Amino acid sequence: MVANLHKDVGNAPGTLDGSLSRITALLRELIGLTGHEESDVPVLELQFGDILTRTTLHVQDTNYLLITAILPKCGDSRHVCVPAAPHGQDIEFLWHADEGRYIGLRMVPIGSLPDERSVMDAILATSDKASAWMTARRRQS
Repeated sequence: MVANLHKDVGNAPGTLDGSLSRITALLRELIGLTGHEESDVPVLELQFGDILTRTTLHVQDTNYLLITAILPKCGDSRHVCVPAAPHGQDIEFLWHADEGRYIGLRMVPIGSLPDERSVMDAILATSDKASAWMTARRRQS
């Protein structure tokens, strides 16, 4: 019986198969649940406290989700671009001079996302990493 459960896991509701079509369908479904309008390129926007996340397929390599964390405006035009993220994190922070804020960019391989929950976990983890980075940066100031 255990062997049958493992065989059926790939067909279980919420399971992703690593395909572009399945991840695109999931993004479109989640966008519909948020009440946002759909566009040709699915972009899921979710707000976690002060952090706004935007999730879409990476334009140049659709084998990755690109999760962008948009941090609150700094209000201080003296900030300069900070290089790559602290060692060991898979997110890069860049200064967006036009908007006066930092953004975090995280690429997550679609193949590493076995189910819908893992997609949501990746988005939430991105928000958490951005929030922790922002908190650490404020302490340094």
